[in-house]
Amino acid sequence: MKNFSQKAGRRPRMDRRGFTLLEVLLVLAILIAIAAMVVPNIVGRSDEANKDLTRINIAAFEKAAQMYKIDNKVWPEGSTEDVIMLLMMTEDDQGKVRASYLEKIPTDAWGEPLQYQYPPPENTGNTGKPLIYSFGPDRADGVMTTSATSMNWWNRISRPVGRVSICG
Repeated sequence: MKNFSQKAGRRPRMDRRGFTLLEVLLVLAILIAIAAMVVPNIVGRSDEANKDLTRINIAAFEKAAQMYKIDNKVWPEGSTEDVIMLLMMTEDDQGKVRASYLEKIPTDAWGEPLQYQYPPPENTGNTGKPLIYSFGPDRADGVMTTSATSMNWWNRISRPVGRVSICG
């Protein structure tokens, strides 16, 4: 016995389930086009976000050094490690408990410790104030460059936060 929906000589109509290959390829092409427009913007933003985070951490290190100078009338001196330990101490010279100037080791956005120099090198034009900087994303130690990927010495304590200084 034939179904009413079937006419003589025709194949039974099957319920449509799923998508055709053409529909799948069209959606895939649209997704690839959107990704091609969005991905470069996201990658560029993460680089800027890392630089901004490092600028903020440099500013916090600067504030800690300034607070030390206000309390002690001199800038902290020594190696980066010595200065960080000095700013993290919770006792003064007489053994009295005090708040530390830093709560943790200041790092850049790439997880490396920030660098501190006082007195600063003469060729930085930064006399009288410490030089606080990051080696940047490629961590090229001690190389002064104008390369955008090698942001060495790129934010000085004497300049306002928010500017990138690249020596060249």
